[in-house]
Amino acid sequence: MKYLFASCVLISCGLALSGCAGMQKPAFSTAEVQSLAISLDSSKMMAHLDAFQKIATNNGANRAVGTAGGLATAKYIMSEAKKAGLQPQMIAFENREKVVGQNIIVEIKGQNIDDAIVLGAHYDSVKSGPGINDNGSGTALLLELMHHLAQQKTAPKNTVYLAFWDSEEVGIAGSQAFVKKLSPEQLKHIKAYINVDMVGTKNPDIMIADATKSSVDEMEKMLKARGMSEADYKPLTDGLRAVPVHAGDLALEQELSKFFQQKGIKIKKDVSTLTASDTVPFLGKVPVASIILFNEQLKGDVLEFAPCYHQACDTTDWVDPNSLKLASEAILNLLSYLQNQ
Repeated sequence: MKYLFASCVLISCGLALSGCAGMQKPAFSTAEVQSLAISLDSSKMMAHLDAFQKIATNNGANRAVGTAGGLATAKYIMSEAKKAGLQPQMIAFENREKVVGQNIIVEIKGQNIDDAIVLGAHYDSVKSGPGINDNGSGTALLLELMHHLAQQKTAPKNTVYLAFWDSEEVGIAGSQAFVKKLSPEQLKHIKAYINVDMVGTKNPDIMIADATKSSVDEMEKMLKARGMSEADYKPLTDGLRAVPVHAGDLALEQELSKFFQQKGIKIKKDVSTLTASDTVPFLGKVPVASIILFNEQLKGDVLEFAPCYHQACDTTDWVDPNSLKLASEAILNLLSYLQNQ
């Protein structure tokens, strides 16, 4: 996740969505459509994180965009996709620093090849650390989801795209470059974009996207109560209220809220984090959901979203397998909900 203060592949067919209506669909009947019954193994997700840790250790202690560590991470993701019997697509782009990044898109073909669900996680780290929680954790979750979906005998109802974004830490560049190449018609056929970022945090607060922006009203009341002048807080809160929304956002928020409520887990709803990760280019264009596991700590004047955030100590030592498991269950629940709509 980015620091805050306090030829597009989708493609060859799939999200070339309307352009593929004449192609033959996979041989699965509607009667075979089932809700996802997948349990992701946190030990396997941790194994991916161990691999990312080793990559960073062997390549200048980071996995940043355009570095040897970043390229090695991309190679690892590509290799895992091929092991799963899939054909990953690597798409190059250039970020604002003129560094070339590599997005990796993996397609899980569905029975309905016209509509798609996109799940994304950035795999790059900052240069100051290995980025194991931020965001090796989200990448590891998607990799394990990829392996399980690839093994299913029944294709999902809708095509699923797993997007491994590069250069999130530098200008949220990968996802923006990707979305920029999608036509309005292609965007219409994306049922949802689900962003997975920092999901390995120990002792976390669960943060999800706030479609109604009720959290902005609460923030304004809090800042006013603390004596901040309207001239100081108004630009911030007005900016958050101006963040684009989609009519489909609320249903995703409600589904995630229900999942955590049934588990007796409190959540926080937030708008500001939507502007700090790969949700940015999708906002207002498609239904968006986001899950982030925070453990905020104020270190001097700097607010850290989690222990060792953007530091050299963001290693596997600070990742909790139980957090990975919980996040994966939430994502699977949301994916199942979307597949049954």
